[in-house]
Amino acid sequence: MKRVLLALVVLISLSLCGVCVLQWQREARLRGRITGLVKQLESENKLRIQAEEKVVEYGREIERLNSLRTEIESKLLTSTEELRDRTVDQTARGISIAVLMNEAILAGSKLEAMEKISGKTTDAIKQRNEEVAAQNAAIEKANAMMKQLVSERDEAISKLNARTLEFNELTEKYNKLGKNR
Repeated sequence: MKRVLLALVVLISLSLCGVCVLQWQREARLRGRITGLVKQLESENKLRIQAEEKVVEYGREIERLNSLRTEIESKLLTSTEELRDRTVDQTARGISIAVLMNEAILAGSKLEAMEKISGKTTDAIKQRNEEVAAQNAAIEKANAMMKQLVSERDEAISKLNARTLEFNELTEKYNKLGKNR
């Protein structure tokens, strides 16, 4: 009976050892899964943090691009207004030149009439010469003003073209940025 009890104690001890081994293996698998899940959670947190940083960076970039766009649009509007003002000024100067030319033609016809009536008197000739000299001076002044206006117009157009190119490049960058999101 002692042997049976001894065999029973040995058998129970061995079965308890088997249960301990099974529990140890199960706990090792669980610890491995927990470690894997912790690593996966850490990597996902890193990716989430990087994504949030990119969102903030993209937000700042979008704000910067929007401010640049509004600045360029305002500059474009002011350039357009300047160009329109200069075009109006150029038209007004053209009208002034036409009026001066009409006055010159009328003065010429008056001179011819005076020459026929007065028989080419020297006083009339001197007066006419003074009128012609004054008209020539006015025409030269109008011509100089036209040249200045044309150069200002060309400068404004070149600035407008440059700003339009910058705006187009900015729009392309903005659109590319929007596509990347």
